[in-house]
Amino acid sequence: MKRYIAAMLVAAALAGAAADASAGENLWYSVFFPGWGQTRAGHYGRAALFAGGEVVSLVALAISDVQYDRAVEQYDRARAAYLGATYIGDAVEQYDVMREKWDDAESLHRYRQAAIGAAVGVWVVNIVDRVLFDETRVPPIAFAPRAGGFAVAASLSF
Repeated sequence: MKRYIAAMLVAAALAGAAADASAGENLWYSVFFPGWGQTRAGHYGRAALFAGGEVVSLVALAISDVQYDRAVEQYDRARAAYLGATYIGDAVEQYDVMREKWDDAESLHRYRQAAIGAAVGVWVVNIVDRVLFDETRVPPIAFAPRAGGFAVAASLSF
């Protein structure tokens, strides 16, 4: 996973070297992954904010989704134990466990919905940023791939 994220960041940095990219092209990069279009346009702070927000939202979604699935499985087991109870004391005990697992699953479902909302919200704000504030800056650092490696060039403007 770390290699994948590092590869995405390197690709975004290399894409940022193309200062002559059109605004519409940057919009499509932002649609594909939040922050990529901002990187290509030279807005590195915004790019880091959008990409970081999206990654955090998606990681939170993945974690809450796994935990929700586990909670639902625990509820199903508790429900089966409640339905299979033959003694009233066991039935009361299993009912309490079943209610607790239901509440846990419901709470995790709300977390999952919040993570989905955050991920979609970051994506939408990212697109709005590219559409409304579409100015392309010349990146202060450019990367150029070469045969034996790559070259880094810095620019100063007064």
